[in-house]
Amino acid sequence: MKISHKSLALAVALSSILSISACQKFGEGTHETWVEPPKKAVVDDATLTATVKSSLLTDPELRGLDLRIEVHSGEIMLSGLVKNQSQIDRANTLTWLVEGVKKVDNRMSTK
Repeated sequence: MKISHKSLALAVALSSILSISACQKFGEGTHETWVEPPKKAVVDDATLTATVKSSLLTDPELRGLDLRIEVHSGEIMLSGLVKNQSQIDRANTLTWLVEGVKKVDNRMSTK
């Protein structure tokens, strides 16, 4: 079965036109009851550091471990030695639960 070049060119042109016209009407389909979600409050690094430290050091599974926390523009870096992978996962989860955290770089390792 042979497809002619003209048919192929016509199909490509038609699909391009339909794609472009669909993109232009995307914003018009928003329902009238749509409300923009509220912006999250910006939390400063000192507050984030204190909140993450408190969360990690009061957790029964992580209490007493030598964990280091560095914060730069909402990005958290965790480091230190723990007993097992479960503690690494727990620290990661607790850190993400703190409001204002944008990214977690978990560099913790097991003993």
